[in-house]
Amino acid sequence: MARPNTPDRINPDGSQTIKMKRACNGCGELLGDVTEQEMAAGINGRPLPDVRRECPTCAPTAPEPKCLPTTVLAGDVLCLDNECDHEHSAEGGADGIEDSYCDAVREETVCATHSRFVAAEDGFEELVHAEPWPCKRQAVAA
Repeated sequence: MARPNTPDRINPDGSQTIKMKRACNGCGELLGDVTEQEMAAGINGRPLPDVRRECPTCAPTAPEPKCLPTTVLAGDVLCLDNECDHEHSAEGGADGIEDSYCDAVREETVCATHSRFVAAEDGFEELVHAEPWPCKRQAVAA
């Protein structure tokens, strides 16, 4: 299925409205509009998905997208929102800064390629399915 490709437009006041485009990560050909998931990935520091299989030029020879690791924060929702409902050390965490995460929040590495993220209202993302790292779905290149 082809991506939408919203054309640039000139507004009545002379300003221009554009829609960000996604390029093939194989050959650089523009494929169409960036998806909400791709925009969220970029904003949140996650790698963009491999889109070579969408490209008319690269699709016939495009390999399976490789597994890419990404680090996520895990823990109780209240702790992730800095709204802990329990006592913890140093008024907000081990470093004593009030807005830091408590000891119940930890970093985990997951496969960004096979995990599923959804955009949250606060601009961040919520991990709704985590595929552990190293990913078992395909061999991870060294």
